[in-house]
Amino acid sequence: MRAYVFKTDLPGLSDLIHSEYDPTYTTDERKGRGGVGTARAFPAFVLLGTILIGAATVTAGAVVGTGNGAIGAVTADVGAPAGVYSVVVVSAAANGGSFQVIKPDGGVDGAGSVGVAYNGALNFTLADGSTDFAVGDRIPVTVAYAAGVVEKDVPWDPAATDGTQIITGINLFEAEAPVGQDVELKSLRRGPVIVRREAIVWPAGATAALKEAAYARLAELGIRPFVSG
Repeated sequence: MRAYVFKTDLPGLSDLIHSEYDPTYTTDERKGRGGVGTARAFPAFVLLGTILIGAATVTAGAVVGTGNGAIGAVTADVGAPAGVYSVVVVSAAANGGSFQVIKPDGGVDGAGSVGVAYNGALNFTLADGSTDFAVGDRIPVTVAYAAGVVEKDVPWDPAATDGTQIITGINLFEAEAPVGQDVELKSLRRGPVIVRREAIVWPAGATAALKEAAYARLAELGIRPFVSG
């Protein structure tokens, strides 16, 4: 791993990056999304999320299991990650029951009830059928994007539902995107790399628990935060 000398004058990469495998591998040129209403600021070392700009095709499959209910019209939120989601029944009841929605990465998107509108990364109503659902019944839902869909980065927003609630990297150099105009960014996207926790720029109101979850997500990307001393 390449080590960086810590400097105490103007902020530089050494203020964030302690050591990395190869900067030509760990970093990418990215597109920062233009401002909406006001310019969008990209501070150095702010965490980034990614939104997909383009229409998704969403297709619900048949039930794998006992019940014969079905999902009717289903849509996906803007920026919903592509892949196969699973709607999994977790409790059974006559003419009812409850389910969880599992995202393509294995995380839980949310929970819902049979016959009640579900609103998450996916939006649908799971209707009861003539044969009740059993625990473990599963319905696959595929989200796909046509060729030409564009990825754009914005500062990470843990409260978002458009995909930018998922950390995808760290912005390396300060930038500002004017209203309606995208800007070029360079971001740290993957490891192996060790970064200094104290240099990360957090969204307003970030709690200790939220920061710990962010550290875990960065570790999934091979970016290991540590406290320098």
